[in-house]
Amino acid sequence: MTTRPDDEAERLSAFVDGELDLQTHLAIEREAAADQNLRERIDELRRLRQSIREGATYHAAPAELQARLARLATDPSVESAAAARATAPSKAARPPIGRAAAEAAARWLAWRPLAASFALAGLVLVTANVVWLHEVRDERLADDVVASHVRASLGQHVVDVASSDHHTVKPWLSARLDFSPPVAELSLPGSTFLGARVDYLDGRPVAALVYRQGQHLVTSFVWPASADDSDPAFARERGFETAHWVRGGMNHWVVSDLNPNEFRIVVDAIRQQEAAR
Repeated sequence: MTTRPDDEAERLSAFVDGELDLQTHLAIEREAAADQNLRERIDELRRLRQSIREGATYHAAPAELQARLARLATDPSVESAAAARATAPSKAARPPIGRAAAEAAARWLAWRPLAASFALAGLVLVTANVVWLHEVRDERLADDVVASHVRASLGQHVVDVASSDHHTVKPWLSARLDFSPPVAELSLPGSTFLGARVDYLDGRPVAALVYRQGQHLVTSFVWPASADDSDPAFARERGFETAHWVRGGMNHWVVSDLNPNEFRIVVDAIRQQEAAR
């Protein structure tokens, strides 16, 4: 069956956005490896995605607005009453008017609090939508992280530079990236630092540090971040454990098929070694 152009475009967009299941994602990667035209189309979509992301602006709501939104969420009538008091003129300042004009003014003023409530509700929806977009982005990025880890494991392309010495790995990565990533050797029983490779996540090249913990591979992805420092957020994605945090201007995503307890021990060791450097 021939794939329609619209279907193919939708499939590639879903691939770039990380919306496909892991098997389909890996299948498209195999197709792209053998088809230069397909690789160029994917790269073009990634560049477009990155341009949109870099061009978007986000602004924190003022403290006063946040307080009003909180009051509206708990009791909309409070904000409506406040809006009515703020817009209604005092009796002393009100000039004499006819009955028809008074009734029209009363109807108009009755709508003002409701309009204010609608406006505040709209702001609540916009704020919630921004939060939702960030959550969706993290979910798609988690898919990409797992897919990259699996792809490297299955393709036997685990590292580009094979060395257990961070003095060898760090300069190698720094020469190929536009940043110098932290490189940690873990002092854990059964842990071996295998080396690193350059990978592609979040629309840009990233450092992928690879460890073997017992019989399990652990991949730690690192690239620059614009967000503030954060504690690790743990999740389970398609049977793999993931952790994400920001420290010192760097994004960190770690993935492995270790059990949750062992995985947290490895993540703690990575963070401790990173803090010591």
